[in-house]
Amino acid sequence: MPVNSARSLLRVSEENGRTLARLTNCTTLTGANSEELGRQLTALVEGREAPQLTLDLRDIDLLTSMALAKIISLNGRLRARGGRLTLVNLKPVVRQVFAVTKLDRVLDVRDAPEVLSA
Repeated sequence: MPVNSARSLLRVSEENGRTLARLTNCTTLTGANSEELGRQLTALVEGREAPQLTLDLRDIDLLTSMALAKIISLNGRLRARGGRLTLVNLKPVVRQVFAVTKLDRVLDVRDAPEVLSA
């Protein structure tokens, strides 16, 4: 798991085999940072059996198609290994992106995490 650092896009906590990753140090997910986000998210779940990941997007105001592609790809990898990706705390404008693209029907989008907090 990556260390929480100033360069990290994620603040990570774990409880009962579940991982909560909160996006920090940015308010937009674009081509400029989506590759790094993809690397950090992959590192969180790499080598785990049936990984359970909750991604907290509370600080995100904007995301591009590249960021959406990283999230979709991560979801596919997790599901293929019996895991689950849950997205929480989306601002209305970000939630609308998921609704317009109908990704809210494919991805598990919720208002708040069930157990964990970061």
